[in-house]
Amino acid sequence: MKRGALLFALLLISQSALAYGDGASPAVAPLSNLLPPPPAAGSTAAQRDLQAVLTAQKTRTAQDMAAAKGDTARSVFRFADALGLTTQPASLPKTAAFFESVAKLDKAEAKEAKEFWKHPRPSVVSSQVHALSKEKPDDWSYPSGHATFGYSAAVLLANMLPEKRAAIFARADVYGEHRVVMGVHFPSDVEAGKIAGTVIADEILRDPQWQADYAAARGELRRALGLP
Repeated sequence: MKRGALLFALLLISQSALAYGDGASPAVAPLSNLLPPPPAAGSTAAQRDLQAVLTAQKTRTAQDMAAAKGDTARSVFRFADALGLTTQPASLPKTAAFFESVAKLDKAEAKEAKEFWKHPRPSVVSSQVHALSKEKPDDWSYPSGHATFGYSAAVLLANMLPEKRAAIFARADVYGEHRVVMGVHFPSDVEAGKIAGTVIADEILRDPQWQADYAAARGELRRALGLP
């Protein structure tokens, strides 16, 4: 199934499978029920995944590595360049608080899926992989938690700032690709994170419990950028 068709199908699933909760977070159906499984060990797809990591490792420059390390921060302010945002994060407390809550939800949902599949990291699969950071032994590879946050943030930001939609999603793509540059994730992990983040953001946008904080962050961001 092509990426677009797969994402559309999963979003349709989310409309019926995900229910609103009574707390501050939407009751998201387990991502293990929504995502396709990671490539099987030894499969052609797994071999392509590994080759992509090795190619990124061979071609990454010092500038690439510095940018990838910077993107290890799960912060909406990593999108500042795409937004044209020069305001200091401390002056945007509502935006910071909203996206910190999003990051917390994303991390919890991605962790459940990671525990379900227990897909090993690239450096565990091959000694040829030299990752730029050391990950926890029990923090599995699929889906990428960082990519999940990146795409949740992108969907939410694009709805807050539709004028900057193209730049926002382009930045999310780079944010996800940096996980491969780091050598800590396979491309399939990032692709799964893209789907997971989109599904979670869709629920946040529809959950009444999030609307006040979303609106506050949106207004704050638009004022900071001089937008109506």
